[in-house]
Amino acid sequence: MFGNLQERPKPIGEYIVGITHMDLIDQSRRQVFPFEEEDAQRKVPLTIFYPADSSEGKKPAPYAFPEALEKLSKLTYGFWSKRMANLKTHIYEDIPVSQKKDQFPIIFFNQGFISYQMQSTVLCSDLASLGYIVISVGHPYESSAVKFTDGSIIEVHNDIIEIQKNAFDKEYIKQFTKLLREKNTYSDAKAMEAAEFLFNDIHFNDSVKRWADDTIFVADQLEGINSGKVESIFINKLQLDRGFGITGHSLGGAISAQVCYVDERFFCGINIDGGTWGDYLYKDIKTPFLVIGQNFIRNVLRTTFIYNSQDSYLIAVDKTGHWGFCDVLFASRQAILMGNKVGLREKYEFREIITKFHSAFFAKYLLGVGGVKLNELIYPGIEYQEKLSLQIT
Repeated sequence: MFGNLQERPKPIGEYIVGITHMDLIDQSRRQVFPFEEEDAQRKVPLTIFYPADSSEGKKPAPYAFPEALEKLSKLTYGFWSKRMANLKTHIYEDIPVSQKKDQFPIIFFNQGFISYQMQSTVLCSDLASLGYIVISVGHPYESSAVKFTDGSIIEVHNDIIEIQKNAFDKEYIKQFTKLLREKNTYSDAKAMEAAEFLFNDIHFNDSVKRWADDTIFVADQLEGINSGKVESIFINKLQLDRGFGITGHSLGGAISAQVCYVDERFFCGINIDGGTWGDYLYKDIKTPFLVIGQNFIRNVLRTTFIYNSQDSYLIAVDKTGHWGFCDVLFASRQAILMGNKVGLREKYEFREIITKFHSAFFAKYLLGVGGVKLNELIYPGIEYQEKLSLQIT
């Protein structure tokens, strides 16, 4: 159960995993928050995981940066340990991009609210080792902390912390707890009623739209990065013709659906144990989409499943907890002791479930690999639902 708390598990694929950091400035958005200085630019930090061929002579890159975990540790009373910053990784900073293929497909990742860009390094590294370039988008003032390439750091703003504290009243907590304990699948009508109660008129709707704007802005810059107009190690290495995949955890999962709903360049998306905040509740996102999470998602996230006209999947995994879907499962003794937070599944099986469904889904819908069937991924304690359209088989 406790396992090795000294390092992250090794990536599963054939590629060595590289990591690099970039900052992009969105000139079209100024003073995004009222507490910012007038005319403040929106600067978006990126952490990018990518396939590489060799790490010879390089030491593993550090996991996150101390300030991000120190802030999160304070906010969660030690649940997220600041010692996680010392964990050994199996990723290497700024090594050359693999030459085994001319170009690599792109997957975006968004973190949870007041979390940090490397919170799902295990998943992002697994996907990079399988041949994807994975772009984790940072969100200043709403991440625990972001660090720019010049070394400057922005921590989560106190106004944002207050929004989180005040977002959920006693009735909300009562209903949410009831949903967590519910063992039977609601009717579609009741599932929609539950989703509307949980996700309508919540402050997080603004965050979802803001983060979606960050993500879409980064997508807008990829052509310049690929051509060399924007300096990077990815010149001519980005596969842009097939569009993008996107995944995210918690609030980041809602970003996936929001972005797919508003931007046709995103060909497919995954919501990992997240919500339905944004503009797409009761709407057709018209994009292959997968929801995976705790059992309660079948009663509150099935609205996406119901309304989507393209292939849809809903995978409810029992004996799991919200934070077990990210790196804390492999790092924090306190988190593991609090099983309701990370779940009671064996952690390597849990990691395999998350990675395998991601791998199969993106192979089918982003790469266009024929014959991939997600229903062939069989694990105990999984409730699997699929709704396949006529357009995609």
